[in-house]
Amino acid sequence: MQVHHLSHIDLDGYGCQLISRHFFQNIYFYNANYGKEVLARINAILNNINHSLESRLEDKFHFKTHNKFLILITDLNLSSSESRYLQERVDEMRLNGKDIQITLLDHHISGEESAKIYHWYYLDINRCATKITYETLQQNYPLLKPQDKDWLTPMVEMINSVDIWKENGFGFEFGKVAMSMISNSNELNRFMFDTEHRDYKLQLLKQAKNYLQQENGEILFDNEIFRLKKIALGGNPDTSTMDNIASNAQVKLLSAKKDQCTLDCGDKKGFLSYSMGGISVLANLFLNQNPEFDFYIDVNPRGNVSMRSNGKCDVSAMSKEFFNGGGHKNASGGKIEGFKESFLYEDIKSQIEQIFQNSRERKGI
Repeated sequence: MQVHHLSHIDLDGYGCQLISRHFFQNIYFYNANYGKEVLARINAILNNINHSLESRLEDKFHFKTHNKFLILITDLNLSSSESRYLQERVDEMRLNGKDIQITLLDHHISGEESAKIYHWYYLDINRCATKITYETLQQNYPLLKPQDKDWLTPMVEMINSVDIWKENGFGFEFGKVAMSMISNSNELNRFMFDTEHRDYKLQLLKQAKNYLQQENGEILFDNEIFRLKKIALGGNPDTSTMDNIASNAQVKLLSAKKDQCTLDCGDKKGFLSYSMGGISVLANLFLNQNPEFDFYIDVNPRGNVSMRSNGKCDVSAMSKEFFNGGGHKNASGGKIEGFKESFLYEDIKSQIEQIFQNSRERKGI
């Protein structure tokens, strides 16, 4: 069975994925905040399942051919329209021979309407989603390693205590530390580095098991988080600053995406990132390590643009021409007129390429 697991982006959401990866070997993760992103991720799951038997997708995503699929959604309450959309799409795919099961495990009362309609929508407002997921999967699937129960069980209870705010519950103070860690561990951008961002947070969360049952474990863990982050990012905590470790980790990941992220603007070659933010150090390091690029451009979710160069082109002139902006020769910014927000990198790149193309057409090039 091939499992596609969509979850929220807080401690409880990632806690659900920490759990599910110990029950399924062939599992693919997705994360979403509320709003438009939920349907965007659901569509990504459906499209991946729909094309999972095609060799081109197997090569790209390393999917194995399967006839049975589980769509697992946790810690996200779907509106009635979102639930109906999911049900209708899955029904269409079932008619085409796909064996698909939907399981939604949630604890938000706002999902009550959908829970009354759809049999796959399980709602329990008395447990956090991590605990619901753990106990539900235990009832239906074996742990890949039975001994993991020894540390998973207290981890689940800790997350449950803080997520539904049981101040006298097990590990409540520890849970506050873990919750803060998850919300503040954004060294790897979620939109550019989806898998790496998730793995980073899950690795840090798993480290919590080593402190959870120690005396004053929440203080020990709180003191160690910064060091654990440095290690998780591949750096030496005793010889490098977090800024340098994080920048090098980001540049390494960005450099692996050069084919996907290259932009051509006339005779200049650029690299496009989405929602990285604060790119001064990062962009210069990237351009130094990848001299084939002339400029670096980052777009934020509101359509604001930051551009950097290392002397190979005048990004202030480019910003003025394409984004109604300006600045310095090697550092400038602007804004995309009529920007269309998206959670998919490909949509952002398409908008930038269209802007460059429109300019060429106006010039008759």
